[in-house]
Amino acid sequence: MSGVLTSKLETVRLGAGGRLTLPPRVLEALNLQPKQELIILPVGETLVLVPRSSIVLEASQTISKILDEEGVTREELLADLVEERQQYNREHYPELYG
Repeated sequence: MSGVLTSKLETVRLGAGGRLTLPPRVLEALNLQPKQELIILPVGETLVLVPRSSIVLEASQTISKILDEEGVTREELLADLVEERQQYNREHYPELYG
């Protein structure tokens, strides 16, 4: 990756046909190129976008296999995600939690 994103929130809007345009700051920080493929992973009410690469696909398959073997349910994973997101927001946006 060419840069590091700060924890500043970005807002994007879906365009015609559901097209999503990422802010230039995000494109540059993650070294994303025009027409590069991204994987969209819906997790509950959250969308995770990941640049498509064989490493990412292999890692996601490995993670899925481990979760299945350990008996971790989707609900447990989502509950942990909510907790982690809340902790992250408290640390990075303390002004919102006064």
